[in-house]
Amino acid sequence: MFFDGSEVGLNGFRIDAFEVVDNNEILFSFEEPKNINGIQVDDSDIVKFTPTSPGDNSSGSFELYFDGSDVGLTQGDENIDGLSVDPLTGDLLISTIGNASVSGISSKDEDILRFNSDTLGSNTSGTWSLEFDGSDVQLKTRNEDIDAIGINGEQLLLSTTGNFAVTDVSGENRDVFIFNPNTLGSSTSGTFEEFFSELSDSDISGVHFLA
Repeated sequence: MFFDGSEVGLNGFRIDAFEVVDNNEILFSFEEPKNINGIQVDDSDIVKFTPTSPGDNSSGSFELYFDGSDVGLTQGDENIDGLSVDPLTGDLLISTIGNASVSGISSKDEDILRFNSDTLGSNTSGTWSLEFDGSDVQLKTRNEDIDAIGINGEQLLLSTTGNFAVTDVSGENRDVFIFNPNTLGSSTSGTFEEFFSELSDSDISGVHFLA
């Protein structure tokens, strides 16, 4: 086991997005607002866990990493349910459970937003852009809400809340599939391929790729 949340006070917490970063630090977002060791966290926020001991006997400390309300994530549908970090730039890639509107940019649950930070923590600031428009590449139904994001080079690793069907690939929420981009942003294009089928017994809520 890589991380045991029950050892660090997360009993009853539902993690709906995560990413492993440098030195085995882990970024988390939660399904609903919670208080972690005195830190009030909303479902549109991200916390960072810095381990002193990983694995079955996890220990360490939490801090607020990203305050969504500082940068426009204030509505119920703007709950973060997909999360990754661009290893080249450090930018956050996020998806939300529903429609989001930030700095004049609108996205839906099948889309991915990119956040380029100026500051992080309790005074988060930075700029948003649309990274991936799912409707451009056939992700349009209610079940095709992206709820897990990973990065492998130029590829995006994706999973959805329900069944999905795109060109050459279809599957369930237990599957991970690959998007090979030709273009990204408001005119997204590219190809899909299968990555893992039935990787889990239930919905996959996070993907981290170790090269």
